[in-house]
Amino acid sequence: MTEINHRYLTDKNGEIYFPKVHVEALLGVKDTDSENPFIEINNKISNLEQIIEDQQKVIEKNKKTAELHDKTLSDLIGDTGWIEYQVPPDMKNKAVNSGFKCAIREVRAGNDLIGKHFVVRSIRLNVSEITGASIQVAQLPTGFVTDNQSFIARQNGYRHPITIECLKNGKVMAYVHPDDQNKTNWVYQEFTWLE
Repeated sequence: MTEINHRYLTDKNGEIYFPKVHVEALLGVKDTDSENPFIEINNKISNLEQIIEDQQKVIEKNKKTAELHDKTLSDLIGDTGWIEYQVPPDMKNKAVNSGFKCAIREVRAGNDLIGKHFVVRSIRLNVSEITGASIQVAQLPTGFVTDNQSFIARQNGYRHPITIECLKNGKVMAYVHPDDQNKTNWVYQEFTWLE
């Protein structure tokens, strides 16, 4: 190909460019040729713009789906860790001084968005100075116990077990066997239930 030295074929930077022309100005190019890239360029541009617009809609829909997915998964599993609760100071953490503390814990799996969920709740009792037939040994936060829970707790090996009840109002009650009511009793145990 021979070079044509013409000042309008280069830009200010000396780069070669091709001037804009109409298809009819090009020799040998038919304006009805379907292979001709210059024919119906506006239609092609419109089609590309429509494709881009459709893709933007898909991207927005996917973004909303991802946000909902993130929201659903963000609280899918939860764990409060062990949280101490109210126990009279002369009874609290004295059954086994070096043992675990009086505490509650809630582990949650699932949420309302997925339709199925469950909660595992636990209570640790390290309580001493239990006397008489029945005594309130602790106060749990309101709402921690959905339905009353009852457990058999061990204490000294030669005594009867103590019945522990966790009530919906948050009270934790200890019921002592008649043979052991005139003694000082204690409970060191962890209980777990599923809701």
